[in-house]
Amino acid sequence: MKIEVRKARRHRNGRTILDAEGLVIESGTIAAVIGLNGAGKTTLLRAVSGLESEAGDDILYDDETQIPHDRIAHLTQSSYLFDMTVRGNVLLGLRGKGFSETEMDAMAVDALKRVGMEAFIDKKARTLSGGEAQRVTLARTLVMKKDLLVLDEPSSATDIQGAELMEDLIQSVNKENGTTVIMTTHNPSQALRLADMIVFMSGGRVLEWGHPAKLLKDPQNEETMKYFRNWRIDDV
Repeated sequence: MKIEVRKARRHRNGRTILDAEGLVIESGTIAAVIGLNGAGKTTLLRAVSGLESEAGDDILYDDETQIPHDRIAHLTQSSYLFDMTVRGNVLLGLRGKGFSETEMDAMAVDALKRVGMEAFIDKKARTLSGGEAQRVTLARTLVMKKDLLVLDEPSSATDIQGAELMEDLIQSVNKENGTTVIMTTHNPSQALRLADMIVFMSGGRVLEWGHPAKLLKDPQNEETMKYFRNWRIDDV
């Protein structure tokens, strides 16, 4: 799914928390949104996914203005799981979609294997650690096979092994299904490993975007230069 943010603005308590325009993310791209805390990354994701749409938004989805909610999956920073088994949580997104119980069970097992959580399939979701819950939430999100995947800090609560599993899964879903992925991360190294393009934000504004190597080697904005000052492409 191609995304074009022609205009998206948000104001809270007299302060501009988002002022984005002219951002284009081509179909099948992994775009990593980076910036300091309070840069507006989460707000941008919520606007693009339609989780928080407002009058005045001008965002195109495959050149259409209507938000295609049925083609979008949004994973927030808070990993909310229902008080049921891990299997039951993963199956929630598949109910009523015409799959048999056998098909759904196989899909749930496969999704959990890909995030390293298959051994927990019959565990109560409420007994999981924060990192484990985040992995299960990602499995539940990905099993629905949407055209646009919006991920807010998808590996923030996981350990190194869990982060590597999530990164592998995001890349494989992108390559296998042509899924467009827009994700936030506080880790520039993760953005460089995963992304086809980096979107840099500061003060609610989208200041610069482009190919990761180009952005690192030749940033055009002073704030981007300052942010990347201690990062080199060879560091990854």
